[in-house]
Amino acid sequence: MVSLIATCWTIAGDVRPDWPDNISRWRLEDRIEAAARAGYAGVGFWLGDLMHWRENGGDYTALRAQLSDAGLHIVELEYLADWFAKGEVRERSDATRAELFRAADALGARHVKVMPPFGGQGWDVGYLAEQFAALCTDAARHDLLMALEMIPFSDLPDLHSALDMVMRAAAPNGGLLIDIWHVVRSGGSVGDVAQVPARYIKAAELCDADRAIHGPITEDTMRHRRLCGEGAFDLGGFVAALGQAGYDGPYGVEILSDAVRTLPLAEAASRSFDSTAAIFHGDAESMGER
Repeated sequence: MVSLIATCWTIAGDVRPDWPDNISRWRLEDRIEAAARAGYAGVGFWLGDLMHWRENGGDYTALRAQLSDAGLHIVELEYLADWFAKGEVRERSDATRAELFRAADALGARHVKVMPPFGGQGWDVGYLAEQFAALCTDAARHDLLMALEMIPFSDLPDLHSALDMVMRAAAPNGGLLIDIWHVVRSGGSVGDVAQVPARYIKAAELCDADRAIHGPITEDTMRHRRLCGEGAFDLGGFVAALGQAGYDGPYGVEILSDAVRTLPLAEAASRSFDSTAAIFHGDAESMGER
């Protein structure tokens, strides 16, 4: 049985993570309801949304109860950046880490998305591995997996470099989040995923896209992803490769798309779920432990 997660940006509405104002206009409670009605087994939360919600009277206990009542048994949190930095940047990252862990404890989260370094600052891979291992040790106290996302325009731009770092860290609860978009746009093949040891695959994500990149890669990733089955990606091959690697965890559905952002909430949830469920023989009722 495969479980699908409605990642935060798929059901966030007309906002982008790289916008200065990136707080969703849709209530968390409504997003939970929409994800559950669509058939999802889990949901993703952006820390900015959670903090905004709490500042306006939101209560984690009530939110966890709603998740349970809705049958959403997987919670994903995003994201932690600069976990390797120093000085004031690191202080801000550590504050974010504490907030993420607080939310994880309250909501029973499965994993946290971890961002790689950006900007070509030349961080030593041994140092990154050391810091990632320490991060994972902290996360283990909260029963959390830490899933590093390989991103082609980061300083860990492909599966080889990202896997090398997490293997050096050798943390039982630390590994990769493997997103098909990032694999393809890095120049890799979906078949490459089959060579990743299962212990280092902590999460996976699905979307589709055209074969050609539209504009700068950073805009392509934010604006031009497609619902599964509407692009040129070998989604079936990707899922098969992950299965060959031994991965049996959930799949996040992450559709960063101008078109999907403007859909009504219920439609964004149902269309993203149904199109992804079709990859797994189209049987929506078999998705997740409902």
